[in-house]
Amino acid sequence: MGGRTSGNGPANPSPEMKRGTIIWINLEDAKPPEVGKTRPAILISNSEQNAHLATVVVIPFSTQAPEVWPLRLKFDLAGGKTSYAVLPGIRQVKKTRLLDAIEVAPADFIHKLDRALTAYLSD
Repeated sequence: MGGRTSGNGPANPSPEMKRGTIIWINLEDAKPPEVGKTRPAILISNSEQNAHLATVVVIPFSTQAPEVWPLRLKFDLAGGKTSYAVLPGIRQVKKTRLLDAIEVAPADFIHKLDRALTAYLSD
């Protein structure tokens, strides 16, 4: 897994499309309050659909603290950088925005993320 790259297309034409993969993603052209820049994001759409569709659903990460349930979930990225999954930033993106895979999130974080998504998206 690697570091971020710059450019218009994917650095790795076939990064891992497994749900829970954390990947660098180009979110340029975002308008406030949307999260922009090239940053890590976690793939949350299911692995089977990720393999077949031209898009995936992601939640971007930010280094802006603090953790706020269920809107921002703390996660220590590979390399020791503390980041926060920003649930209000959930979005569908074309795979051409995906850059290098960083790591796969552990099952306990994915479970916590699923619970936060349920709380965030429910009445």
